[in-house]
Amino acid sequence: MGRIVALLAVIGLVFTLTGCGDDGAPSVKPLPPEFRVLAEQLVLEMKPSPDDFRDDKGLPEIIADGHSAVLALRGIRSDDSDIPYVANQGQAAFGEAVSRLERINAMPKPPGAGSLLVESFIHGLYGNVYYGYALGVDAEEKQKAIMAEVQVLLAAMDKIDATQMMLPKIAEKYAATPSSPDGRIVVDIDESWGWFGPNDWLYIYNAGPEDLEDCTIQVHLTGGTGKSRKNVHFIRHWPANSWRYARYEPGQEILDRPEAGKSTVTKIQKADVSIWSPKYTTTLTYVYQGAEKDKDIAKWCKDVKFTGRYKPFVPGTLWDDQRGAEFTLDGVAIIPKCQVDVTFRKGAQSKAWSWEYDSWMEGEKKSFNTSRGDLTFDPSHIDMAISFSDTSYTHEVTLTVNK
Repeated sequence: MGRIVALLAVIGLVFTLTGCGDDGAPSVKPLPPEFRVLAEQLVLEMKPSPDDFRDDKGLPEIIADGHSAVLALRGIRSDDSDIPYVANQGQAAFGEAVSRLERINAMPKPPGAGSLLVESFIHGLYGNVYYGYALGVDAEEKQKAIMAEVQVLLAAMDKIDATQMMLPKIAEKYAATPSSPDGRIVVDIDESWGWFGPNDWLYIYNAGPEDLEDCTIQVHLTGGTGKSRKNVHFIRHWPANSWRYARYEPGQEILDRPEAGKSTVTKIQKADVSIWSPKYTTTLTYVYQGAEKDKDIAKWCKDVKFTGRYKPFVPGTLWDDQRGAEFTLDGVAIIPKCQVDVTFRKGAQSKAWSWEYDSWMEGEKKSFNTSRGDLTFDPSHIDMAISFSDTSYTHEVTLTVNK
């Protein structure tokens, strides 16, 4: 599984498969062992802990992993004709991708790029770094040559993506009779939000009572913009009462592709999860938009802290300072686009205004000023409510005004 993950980290196109156990009638056809080899080369990684995901592989290690994948796929033989067909498609795509990486690595780089150019590309920043160079004529030609290789590399990655989508149809032939999940499989999602990101995360739990073997898992994400995305995972052995984790990448802008390597969707609405294994097969739908997302944002906002003060009316010679308030964010790096409602109150008196912000950074002080004559009393309390467009959760803060 690590071989494909290393190569696909080039653009963030990594895919994973996940596991299951016994409940329905087991399959009468044993799963060919060569399918395990095939699946482990073509899927997005799924790991026992989020901390197991690596971002520190250099280009030589990634190229070596790609060669290992080619060797593993080239050696696959099977009585099931679908398996060698998919293996051949994957081998060709990996071979092309590795070849292009080696060519890019060997090509002369524009002045100032050095090894950083390739390393940055590997970690999804290639386009942003490369377009920033001020190049002469010679450097421009070198740039064009590298970009031509990148175009072919991207096409190879697309083919690897398409190849792993074929795995569920093979797994289904050797799967147990479908049965109800009945709480045996638990799914959770954490979508990137504010300071939590940039990746989305899928968590999947085997509640037991038994270990699960040779599970092929397809996760079909549906986004709020109408787009969808399928990711495939494979788990050879999945102990009972254990979680597995998949990291879904947001993609990067590379050449003419705004989201190259993207393995998630924007504003996840739901995930339809299908699991096939020789002893247990099931499907379930996890709805994220709504209560589940609200719960996540409430969890992340537990670390949000504010310091605030009341700004009283101060008469001046040329102009007056009107009543208002100011708050400074602390505890988290950033709050995303939000609406801030500030209410000034004293006894039965109350006045409220709204402001909209694209973001609020840690340490940033925001002022909430009123216009002349709008706030005619000194409040005893100031309430601030922060709301977001894609959740019903509201973060509320009350400042007591000291006399």
